[in-house]
Amino acid sequence: MSVFMSKIVGNIFRNSATRILICNSIPELLPASNAFYFKQNNLFSTTSCCAVRNYSVDAIQPPLALDNASLPIKKKTVYKKAVLEEVSQKEGHYLTLAYATANAYDLKGLKEALLQQKLYEPGTLKAQEVGDVMVANAVYSIGDEPRQILFFKEGAVVFWNCTELEAKNVLDFIKPFEIESYPREVVHREREIMTYFYQSNVKSCHLQESCFVLVANGENSLEKYTFSHAMVQSARLGAWEARLETLASSIRSHTALMETEGASRVEKKEVVKKLGELFSLRHRLTVESDLLDTPDFYWEEENLERLYSNTVAYFTIPRRTRVLNERLSHCVELLELLSSWAADRHHVRLEWMVIALIMAEVCFELLHFFERYMARNDADAVSSH
Repeated sequence: MSVFMSKIVGNIFRNSATRILICNSIPELLPASNAFYFKQNNLFSTTSCCAVRNYSVDAIQPPLALDNASLPIKKKTVYKKAVLEEVSQKEGHYLTLAYATANAYDLKGLKEALLQQKLYEPGTLKAQEVGDVMVANAVYSIGDEPRQILFFKEGAVVFWNCTELEAKNVLDFIKPFEIESYPREVVHREREIMTYFYQSNVKSCHLQESCFVLVANGENSLEKYTFSHAMVQSARLGAWEARLETLASSIRSHTALMETEGASRVEKKEVVKKLGELFSLRHRLTVESDLLDTPDFYWEEENLERLYSNTVAYFTIPRRTRVLNERLSHCVELLELLSSWAADRHHVRLEWMVIALIMAEVCFELLHFFERYMARNDADAVSSH
């Protein structure tokens, strides 16, 4: 009996030596009654018999980037369009308004009209003539700070130290000189609002939060032009974004019809017209405007170029331009699909017309054959009599 038991124990040891037990502790594998026995006899105390691995819940979690854990997370700055009612009117701060009202202005006719009105007189930018802008200084002053208006040839205007009422009157005045005017609700919704003030302890103009900082007792005409140019770019881009939104809304019904019914009842002429509007908008964005690159005017003025780039970055113009281009591409692809669908419908219609003509010709031939057959029968009948 003892020999038989010794053989059983030996087999158990040999089988256990070839296995690797992976657990926190051996007693977990055994009933409570046997756990005490193994603790007393230490049958598995030999390290060659088994290997015990301790696992924890943390060991199976994904590793953390401990090296970057102490670094602050950089938040993306997103430009939010200012509202006139929310702009803080601090002492010494003045208002700047930018509107994009049309695709272009007739600056020559506008200049003559301003001279006849005698409320504003043309000015210059630091004894320099910039071809795409006209400066108008108010003849009658209100307070110590002068009022100034910059008209850009691209169809935008910027008011410095002018009230909203005065800006509205000037917008109504320049309407006859606009080329391809924008809707008035778009003009007022996409305007840009900033404030500016003078600081005596600075050497150069710069952008500070939502304010333009100008040098006190200094010549700031070119800096004002730079700030105005960046605001104009943002206002024009906002008007184009609104235009694209209108176009996208007009074709949204076709996509919904394609999704629900698997077909679209759009006409070829309508698709071509909307494609023309999209390509015209893309041409203005990428060819006629200088949103994709710094204008040539700033190449020789390093400080103005830096000022323009900072202001453009504040209005998030590069990101908005990229997004607008992507949305344009998506709309163009959709309209091209609708155009091919309309072309297929036209081809199918032509094919059915050809089939109808062939069927009509077959019917006429059958009629002629029947007439000839009846005539031959009548002739046979006559000859038989």
